[in-house]
Amino acid sequence: MNMPTLLPSITLSSGLTETPSGLARLRETLKLHLRAGVRQRQTQRWLQLLNSHPVFHDLVRAYPHLVHKIYRPYLSQALNCRQRVELLTGHYQFILKQGWARLMSQAACAPVRLGTVAGKSGSAYHLQLCSLHPMDREGEMVLQLTHGDDVIYSIAFSFFGCPQQATLAVGIGCVQGPRGQEGLRRVREATRDLHGLRPKNLMVRLVRQLGHDHGCRQMILVGNKNRAVHHSAKKGRLFADYNELWQELGAQPRPDGDFELMCENLAMPVMEDIASKKRSEMRKRHDITLAIIDSLRDGLDAYRRAANDTAVPASLPSFAAA
Repeated sequence: MNMPTLLPSITLSSGLTETPSGLARLRETLKLHLRAGVRQRQTQRWLQLLNSHPVFHDLVRAYPHLVHKIYRPYLSQALNCRQRVELLTGHYQFILKQGWARLMSQAACAPVRLGTVAGKSGSAYHLQLCSLHPMDREGEMVLQLTHGDDVIYSIAFSFFGCPQQATLAVGIGCVQGPRGQEGLRRVREATRDLHGLRPKNLMVRLVRQLGHDHGCRQMILVGNKNRAVHHSAKKGRLFADYNELWQELGAQPRPDGDFELMCENLAMPVMEDIASKKRSEMRKRHDITLAIIDSLRDGLDAYRRAANDTAVPASLPSFAAA
C-alpha cells in the first residue's frame, strides 16, 4: 500500500522564499520574527491553520506572502490582528466545507473561468475567479467580469463567521474597474450590452447572492477610511468613493466606519413602479442578471461535485476561538 507523502511544515520562513538573500532577507526575517513575538498567540493559531490541510501548501507555494498576511491591514482597517486571524480561519473553514479547495489552489496560479453569458450584441462575457491576488489585502477571492482579454470589473471578498450572531457573513474589501479613458469606454459598452446593468453593481449583486445562497446573513462593506491599501489612499491614488456606492445600494453605516447590507435573494423588479416604456429593458436586465448568477452557481457547483475531500480537518481551528 502506498503511504501518503508527508508535507513539510509551513513556518514563518515559508513566506520568505521570494525574498532575496543577503541583508534584505536578514532584515525581513528580523521584522517577521519581531511581529510574531508580539503576536505569539495569533501566530500559533495561524500556523496551525496553515498546516491543517494540504491546500495551504499549494496556496503558500503560489503566494508565499499568505504566511505573513495576519500582520498587515486586511479587508478593513477596523480589524486588529486577532480579528484578522478569526476572519481568515472562518473563510478557509467555509471554503473547505464547500469542497472548493482545488478551486482555490488553481485560482491562486491562474484565473479560473466559472461561467459565460451573452450580451444583447451576442458578445460573450465571462466570470473568472482568482484567489489571494491581485488584491491580496482586500479579500481571499477575486471575482472578475471579462470581455475578450479585458477585465471589465473585479471585486475582492472573503467569507467569515460572526461569533456574536452565530452566523456567516461576507466581506467586500475592493470593487475595481479599469483605469483611463479606454477603460471607461469598455465599461460603458459593457453596460449597454448588459441592458443598462452597471458592471460594478453586478459584481456586488453576485457576491450578495453568493452570501444569500450560502447562509450569510449580511455583507460587511469597507468604508473609505478603512481601505486596507491605506498607503495608496494617502498618496491620492484611490479615486473610488465606496461610501457613496454602498449608500446608493441601501447599505447602513456602522460605528467602525464600514457599512453593512443584508444578504438577500435577487428580487423581481416591481413593474408597476417603472415607466411602461422602460419595462421591457428592465425585464431584460433582470433576466441577464439571473443568467449570470446561474452561470456562477453552475461553475462553483462543478468544483463542489468534483471535490474528492469535502471534510474539514479536525485540527482546523474554529473562527470563534479566542
